[in-house]
Amino acid sequence: MTIDSNLWFDCHARNVANACNFHTRALRHVRSLLTDDVAQTVACSIVASRLDYCNALLGGAPAATFHKLQRAQNNLARVVSQSRGRIDARPLLYSLHWLPVRQRVTYKLAVLTH
Repeated sequence: MTIDSNLWFDCHARNVANACNFHTRALRHVRSLLTDDVAQTVACSIVASRLDYCNALLGGAPAATFHKLQRAQNNLARVVSQSRGRIDARPLLYSLHWLPVRQRVTYKLAVLTH
């Protein structure tokens, strides 16, 4: 977890997005060899778990911080579903049963509070 002086968590979001994009590119290379279920399992266990790490602290972060993480999740959804680069990722996230990053943070906060 990287904390900046304004508590915007911008450095943390950048580091997480870079790590997610690295693993997403690696998954893209072997995606054609994997079944849909295996690809989704690999994506959730390796990449999506990085998006969830310490994300409860992002509750009051600005939209720009979430935007970096959301782009990483959108790229992952495109790789898992073998879609083109410019297709809208919201239907892909819905079909994969993944919450967008901001809603993941809200869900995690609700679970921790409960």
